[in-house]
Amino acid sequence: MKLQHTIEAILFAGARPFSIKKLADLCECSVTDVEDALKEFSAACANRGIMLQRSGTDAQLVTKPEASDIVAQVVREEAFGELTRPALEALTILAYRGPMTRPELEQIRGIQSALILRNLMLRGLVEEQEDRRLGQSVYAITFDFIRHLGLSSVEDLPEYEEMRGHEVLTDALADLEAGKTAQDGTKELKV
Repeated sequence: MKLQHTIEAILFAGARPFSIKKLADLCECSVTDVEDALKEFSAACANRGIMLQRSGTDAQLVTKPEASDIVAQVVREEAFGELTRPALEALTILAYRGPMTRPELEQIRGIQSALILRNLMLRGLVEEQEDRRLGQSVYAITFDFIRHLGLSSVEDLPEYEEMRGHEVLTDALADLEAGKTAQDGTKELKV
């Protein structure tokens, strides 16, 4: 795959800014190669609804300002509409087992979760935090979410201890640590 397309896929899936150095590391190429590919990609976006936004050494895929009205409408609907079943699932996992990295959440769910996390963050239900120990972002439920449930602490959730240490969750995270991915959908968490 062409470097420009690989970078586009990373920026799309990540839905956040990436440093040029991080993109170079992910693509196993030089910073100069990434800079050249970003210039090509930026030019290729000229007649599209998206554009490459640069801020210092960071790059992010964003919508063009001309699309702001329709994008604002879509974001409003996402922020105030009912939560989807997958969003509720992700929120439940984060409430009982968080904070956790996106790969950990995806391992448990067995599916990509970047857009769901973005939606939950837009609603103020989930927040992204930097875990210095891991050197990466982790996601956790917010105090507003706990307060909205009428709880004083996440430990007040029903069956908290049992669900937090549930065998399926523990096994899925152990598989991720061992380098396995979520491909076997035979185990299900019954609640």
